[in-house]
Amino acid sequence: MRLHILNSPESLSRCQSLLIETDSLIFIEDAAVLACRQLSGVNADIALHALDDDLKRRGIIAASNVSAVTMEEFVDLCAEHSQCLSW
Repeated sequence: MRLHILNSPESLSRCQSLLIETDSLIFIEDAAVLACRQLSGVNADIALHALDDDLKRRGIIAASNVSAVTMEEFVDLCAEHSQCLSW
């Protein structure tokens, strides 16, 4: 299980080919804009998260398949995954 931490919209295209169904994605900083879109090419089994503070700062409502998480929950996600990869 790997947690892919995306901080820009462009980072999705860089990591997309490496995603496997046990992975998770979290959108932080400018990548939060991805949380309101349907993501083509991303396996539906991959858990999607977005940092709630970044969503609020940008006035974004997350799509139904994206869970908004607090900073504390983000830390928990990092601890739950065997690897955290920043993009």
